[in-house]
Amino acid sequence: MKKVLIGVIIGFVVIIGGCVAILGAGASSIDSAIKDVETQTVENDKKVEEIAKNIEWEVKKDAYSTKIVGIFENTGDEKIDYIEFNYKLVAADKTVIESSFTNETDITPGEKRKVEILCMENDFDSYEITTKSSVF
Repeated sequence: MKKVLIGVIIGFVVIIGGCVAILGAGASSIDSAIKDVETQTVENDKKVEEIAKNIEWEVKKDAYSTKIVGIFENTGDEKIDYIEFNYKLVAADKTVIESSFTNETDITPGEKRKVEILCMENDFDSYEITTKSSVF
């Protein structure tokens, strides 16, 4: 009876140890995949920032609306799946009075896109626009 009990205990230890090893390997693979995505996102952000720094933004105001407009050109050699333009409107006292974003998708190499940021606030002193290549 003791031998059977010892055999059952050893069996449980082996099974539990195997499960823990499998789960550990799975968690390690997930961590590795997450780090790969983070690294790729940083690299893609740098690429789109470099391309986007050439945009000449223009503020267009009329009686009913204000837009900030620019032309984005994909000067890279790869399609840009997603680009996000984050903006802040800043008052004279340096208070951010509006912030939001607009985005574009599937921009092929050499393609130009008109980017329009429709502002809810009409009275602002300055603006800031940044870009990123991922929603994460």
